[in-house]
Amino acid sequence: MSCIDANIESDVRALEGLSVFVAYNANVDAIVQIDDELESYLERPAAPGEEPPPSPLDSKRDLAAAITHAMAAGRGDEIAMTDAFAGTLESEFEPDSQQLGGQTGIMTNLASLLGASPIMYTYLLSDRQISAFRRPRAVRYPSVENGRVRFVPLDDAVNTERTKINWVFEFAVGNELFDVRATENTRFIAASRPPEFDLHAGDLDSQIDQIGEAVDGALLAGYHNLSSEHLEGSYERTHRHARDVIRRLRSGGELPIHVEYAVTHDDDLRASMYEVILPEANVLGTDTRELALLHDDAGLDAPKERPTEETPFEATEILTHYRMLSALREDLGVDCIRLHAMQYHLAVMDSYLPPESIRRGLAFAAVNAATKAARGDVTAPDDLETGLAYEPSTMGRDAIQLLADHVGEPTDDGTLCTPTVVACPNRVVDDPAGTVGIGDVVSASSFLLELAVTDGIEGEP
Repeated sequence: MSCIDANIESDVRALEGLSVFVAYNANVDAIVQIDDELESYLERPAAPGEEPPPSPLDSKRDLAAAITHAMAAGRGDEIAMTDAFAGTLESEFEPDSQQLGGQTGIMTNLASLLGASPIMYTYLLSDRQISAFRRPRAVRYPSVENGRVRFVPLDDAVNTERTKINWVFEFAVGNELFDVRATENTRFIAASRPPEFDLHAGDLDSQIDQIGEAVDGALLAGYHNLSSEHLEGSYERTHRHARDVIRRLRSGGELPIHVEYAVTHDDDLRASMYEVILPEANVLGTDTRELALLHDDAGLDAPKERPTEETPFEATEILTHYRMLSALREDLGVDCIRLHAMQYHLAVMDSYLPPESIRRGLAFAAVNAATKAARGDVTAPDDLETGLAYEPSTMGRDAIQLLADHVGEPTDDGTLCTPTVVACPNRVVDDPAGTVGIGDVVSASSFLLELAVTDGIEGEP
């Protein structure tokens, strides 16, 4: 890191020796750019861009409807595929590129690249997936032998030849598919749902307290990866088992746990996650669409002026986001909810960690997000110089100033830092090399750094 900014170098140094448990959903992303070849493969839907996509996706026409709907709306989306259609795509279509995917895969990869010591669990671990990690030797996997958990190299944990594949269809402003033009730079994900992704981890579930004793925190995701056709019993029954595992994980003390939320179009699945899983988190990570879904699912009073992604950004949106986050945090009873929006990152909390730790985490996340957007991937700490080249968003600063005036607190260099709300401008890349995984990068980098500096691990206070 000889040429990296001194503040970023201090942040990266703070992560050395930080041990974090990351679970459950890792896969390989098959990346496809919207073009004529894709259009010739798919089948034209009845009302491109207007027709609500079915769930799960079961045909080329279903997939075309889903992609064009996301393009017209100008927002990212994810819908599960049936097993049969997932097999069809994998056998018939070639992606433009492949990379490590899934929230757990992306967050683990970043943690290892930044010098932390991740312990990752996922259900299917193939040689193909291991080859997608940038630093596979820096990642360990929990193995249970005679009631004791050992942390083994990924190469020693391969348990299948199969690989979970998610298809990521990326589009930029102006891209067209079946005469529908994209209004934003984002992506649609057609997600596979293997039966193994059922939130059961065999012997590890009963011994997971041993992991809790060995790590500084946990990044958990994948609670939306359930499929009713693969379950015995209800979503709630499966989520109750997963809730018991979370409680066992932290049974040895106050282990900080971050749960990364994700969209699912299954109303019953979302309701079960809200009631059973989310209240177990110390920190909940969301984007703007996920926040709106959570707010609606909770039945909270609708904001008078609801922010949308279809209209140009207005600074006053931050006030609505703040109110929605505050109401959700109180309803769920969690310590902190963090929002990653295009122009700013915002955290609402109650006696979670020192506000300065959260501020440093959000500022670090903005650099990581810009690096990911500009380069398509973060491959080493030195890459963060790329993110620093993008200035903090002026629109983000203006919005944060409105929020600061609303709560009666001052800003410092465009950031707001109080015991109950912290906000930091994002660093926006107008022409991103890729969009998938940026939210996961934000959540992982902010959570890791705030843990590191709070616990007094090497780095500036």
